[in-house]
Amino acid sequence: MKWKISIFMLIIILVIGIIYQPFVKKEARESITFFPIDNSFSFTDAITSIKFEEGTASNYELEWDVESESSESVYLRQDIAMIYENGKLANKMTEWKTNAKSIDLEKNIHGKTPGLWEGISYHQGEIHINEEKYRSVQRMSSDYLYTVRPNNTFTGFKEPNSASERRLKNFLDQETNKYLQNTLTKLLENYQINRNNYHVISLQSLTGYNEKALPGFNSLKSQEIIGKLWEGLYKNYFINITTKTGQKISPIGSSMPYILLSKDKTHLFVLFQTATGENIQLIQYIS
Repeated sequence: MKWKISIFMLIIILVIGIIYQPFVKKEARESITFFPIDNSFSFTDAITSIKFEEGTASNYELEWDVESESSESVYLRQDIAMIYENGKLANKMTEWKTNAKSIDLEKNIHGKTPGLWEGISYHQGEIHINEEKYRSVQRMSSDYLYTVRPNNTFTGFKEPNSASERRLKNFLDQETNKYLQNTLTKLLENYQINRNNYHVISLQSLTGYNEKALPGFNSLKSQEIIGKLWEGLYKNYFINITTKTGQKISPIGSSMPYILLSKDKTHLFVLFQTATGENIQLIQYIS
C-alpha cells in the first residue's frame, strides 16, 4: 500500500513540475564563455535606451530598454545590462535564450534625486559550428540621461535646452566625475599601481570600442580582450562580488569599474569599490 502511495505522489509531483515549468523565470546563467569571434555573424540591432517617462515634485520614473538581434539564430544568446546613477550601480537585468537571435529587456526605474543615468549593455551569442568548434559574436551598447528638478518638478533630457539645464548637467557631470576619480585614486593608492603604466578606461567608455581597437592592439586582439573581460565581469561583478573574506555580495551600490590596460600589453586590472567602500581588484592576463 505504501509503495502504491509513493508512486502516486511521484506522478503528482512530475505533473505539477511539467505544468509549472513554462512559468518559471529564467535565472542568470553562472557564466558567459568567450570563444574566438566569427565575423560571418554580426548584430543587426544592439540598443540600450533610457527614456524619461514622468516626474513629480518628489520622484520620477524612467523606462530602461535593451534590445538586440543577431544576423542569424545561434546556439545561445545572452544580454547583460547595468544602469548607473551618478557613478554607482543602481540596477541590472539579464536574459538568455537557446536557439534564438533576439532578446528584449525592459525595466521601469524609479528615482528621487537628480542624477546622471548611464546604461551599459553587453550582447553576446555563442555559436556551435559543430561538437568541437565554438565561436562568439558580441557587441556593446550604451545610453545616458540626466534627471533634474529645475522648477520644482522632475524632468529628463539627454542634451540641455536652456541655461538652467546646462548648469544642472554640468553639476551632475562634475559630481559624478569627482566621485569616480576619487574612488580611482583610492584604488590606485591601495594597490600601489602606477597610473602612468596603464591606459585607463571607464566601463562606460569601453562601449566605444566595438569597432575601434584598444590602445596597442589590433581589432582582432581587442575583441578577444573585451570578450574575456566581460566573461570575468559577469562572473565576478554582475552576478555577485566576492569580498576579501570570501563573502558573496550584490554589486548594487558599487562604483562603476575602471579598466587599466597595461602599456606593456601583458595584463589588465579591473578596479572598483563595493557599496560599503571595500576595494576590489580583478586581474586578466593577456597572452
